[in-house]
Amino acid sequence: MRRRFVSLALPLVALAGACTPYAVSTTAVPVARGEAQRTTMMTVVPRGSDWSYESSDSNRKSVAMPGLDMEQRVGLDDYSDFGVRIPTFSGVIVSYKRRLDGPSNRDAHATAFMVGGGLVNFGQHAHGEFTLITSGRESAPLVPYGGFRVIQVLPLSSSAVHDSPAVGVFTGLKMGGRTPGVSAELGVFYDRSALGLRRGTVIVVPSIAIHGNVFDKLALW
Repeated sequence: MRRRFVSLALPLVALAGACTPYAVSTTAVPVARGEAQRTTMMTVVPRGSDWSYESSDSNRKSVAMPGLDMEQRVGLDDYSDFGVRIPTFSGVIVSYKRRLDGPSNRDAHATAFMVGGGLVNFGQHAHGEFTLITSGRESAPLVPYGGFRVIQVLPLSSSAVHDSPAVGVFTGLKMGGRTPGVSAELGVFYDRSALGLRRGTVIVVPSIAIHGNVFDKLALW
């Protein structure tokens, strides 16, 4: 009976745990004014959850936690854009990105900050985030980017757990031009599991993002 319960509960807990939007999947250059860019982000947290059928820690098994996020960003002006993100079909996050060192049509190295907020975990938590991004020249076939990211969630119901901030760094490489294109990213975060689903507090989060209209024919957006 216990094994059956765990096997049924595992996909639900894994889905809820993957709601944290670790991946950034964007360079410091905002989307051009009046244009829109769609992005599908696929992430996985290796050893994201530890499970045991018995009380002994020696029987604990690690499970990877996948996630699938969708985002659309729209250019506001030469310095900024606005995005709406759906994290693993369990919430909504809006964000604003602002370039700090020049207009978006200047082909040079760029630095920007991004702030966002919304609801995650099926409305159980409020979400806030801050990201600092730096990236290379957008005209290059390979555009490196990286930065620093802080994520905090706050409970909105008496049953929701309290959590400490997730703080980390990330680095990525965007391939194939501005749009469409593909980004490969790796993040390292200090993130304590509020539910005690894993023993470690440092997690490594690889992700792949597809930019542009690749999924239009599949009607995923």
